[in-house]
Amino acid sequence: MSTAAKLKSKIKKNDFARILIEERKRIKYGRLAETVPDREFIESMYEKQTSRKPDLDSPRAFTEKLQWLKLNYRNPAIPLASDKYEAKKYIAQKGFPELIIPTLAVYESADEIDLSALPDEFIIKATHGSGWNFICKDKRSFDLNAKKRIMNSWLRQNLYVYGREWNYREQKPRLIVEPLIGDKPVDYKFLCFSGVCRAMQVNHDEGGIHYVDFYDGEWNLYPDMSSGTAPVSGTALPKPGGFDEMKSIAEKLAADFPFVRVDLYNVGGRIYFGEMTFFPGSGFWHITPEKYDFMFGEWLDIKELIDEKSDKKN
Repeated sequence: MSTAAKLKSKIKKNDFARILIEERKRIKYGRLAETVPDREFIESMYEKQTSRKPDLDSPRAFTEKLQWLKLNYRNPAIPLASDKYEAKKYIAQKGFPELIIPTLAVYESADEIDLSALPDEFIIKATHGSGWNFICKDKRSFDLNAKKRIMNSWLRQNLYVYGREWNYREQKPRLIVEPLIGDKPVDYKFLCFSGVCRAMQVNHDEGGIHYVDFYDGEWNLYPDMSSGTAPVSGTALPKPGGFDEMKSIAEKLAADFPFVRVDLYNVGGRIYFGEMTFFPGSGFWHITPEKYDFMFGEWLDIKELIDEKSDKKN
């Protein structure tokens, strides 16, 4: 593990440091959101993260097209589908209620949490963000008071300001509690382009390391592809049982969007819905080798959307 990774891990374990960093980040980016227009912010952030300037007028790369969609595409279903609480209603409406992980409780403040009303094992998630969660495997040793301040800091944040993902701007911040469905289950993420799964992102833990690997839509590993977010294992996992069913579900849920990543779990042969993500990494992935960024970009067809916007201007 690198020095930077060790420091990051140490900070995550220090509640006070986490709160301080989150609050400074919230204030900094909140001020930028008030003074810097979305396009200007996106151009600057994109170049900083990917080391190249984006072409937002005639985008070709996948990450460039995601930025174009952030700035120009407004599908009213996206804010609902990307809210971890509202998405459950969306999934049920789409005909897949059996995939939904039950909601044990919903809170608007961490101060409302009553551990006596919860099972021994559970997970608490913020509905309006990414990676904001706490796993409890034994509530007798779960220090709720120490974590309340962190959770309330999540609730003060608006994910929109960090990457200008418009769908988060008006979302209501909440905490939801769900039962645990497994011990760090593999996270199968289906990257769907106009309702067709063309690639997979698979997040899994092995030997204390969190890996993010990429496959094509038929489960063939891209051993050299990285999103810049985590190490790649370079080794293909066995294709999961029920893969074709999961892929079919993801494609049906993705049918209404030019792009969406549909996250599913398969625990003991049962499929669960995780979430739907429209701008992975806020579209700022540093994809290497670069050829994959442009290959994915060929799959993301937004020509009609660009032409439609151009016609409205004229």
